[in-house]
Amino acid sequence: MRILLCTDGSPAAANAVRFGLNIARHSDEPIALLGVVEKRDEIDGLRAGLEPLVAELQSHGAQSAIKIRHGHAAEQILNEAETWQAELIVIGQLGQRGLTRFFMGSTATRIVQFARCSVLMVKGARSNLRKILACTAGGDPGLRDVAMAGRVAQLARADVTVLHVMSQVPLNDKAYLPDLAATADDLIARHTREGVHLQSALDLLQQYAPRSTAKVRHGFVVDEILSEVRQGKYDLLVVGAHLTHGLNRWLLDDVTAHLIEEATTPVLVVRGNR
Repeated sequence: MRILLCTDGSPAAANAVRFGLNIARHSDEPIALLGVVEKRDEIDGLRAGLEPLVAELQSHGAQSAIKIRHGHAAEQILNEAETWQAELIVIGQLGQRGLTRFFMGSTATRIVQFARCSVLMVKGARSNLRKILACTAGGDPGLRDVAMAGRVAQLARADVTVLHVMSQVPLNDKAYLPDLAATADDLIARHTREGVHLQSALDLLQQYAPRSTAKVRHGFVVDEILSEVRQGKYDLLVVGAHLTHGLNRWLLDDVTAHLIEEATTPVLVVRGNR
């Protein structure tokens, strides 16, 4: 997996790079470490700040390419990701230097919206990557999200839980009443539409993370995802950035925006096919 680690040299950005290293250290592809500043006179300071990160990457045997750019953060990151053909962009909540807007607000929104690859956003100091929660709304887009979670899990040696939130069960249809309290195992055993999808997701994950499990929650999508993240103590949340017409017709662009804002755990936004 070709990974683009983005930083301004601040401690907060370094934390994001180190979290990304959980994934990158086992990748056979080279890693690009991209430093971006808004003013040319900040380049030397940034380069000095990158030296400890370069040493850390090299200590893990990672092939790394260092790139320094100046200008608008989102534009530079998107251009470099396109040129370098990155599969994953890693960004963090940066410090008090030029890219304070790097995580929250228009810059992050633009990166998620226009990047042709997936984007991992890291808040705060994170180290472990052992438990991944992959959310799916169904259909092929949901399986693409699960597959990306599986690839990350394989590189990080992590376990994956696939989560589906049932939020639109028709109360006037008796055929759906058993689903109101159904578990993932129940749905899979009864070969419901949701169960068939969850089983497909688990089958897909066998090649990446054999100990994967499936889980179903009932309620409002964002609330249930955030509750599961907290209660399950997951290290990474994986969601899609596309509209889907699967199980519950999630408007994932809207859901993703709320999760990016409210989640305290790192969020991996999977880019669907254009």
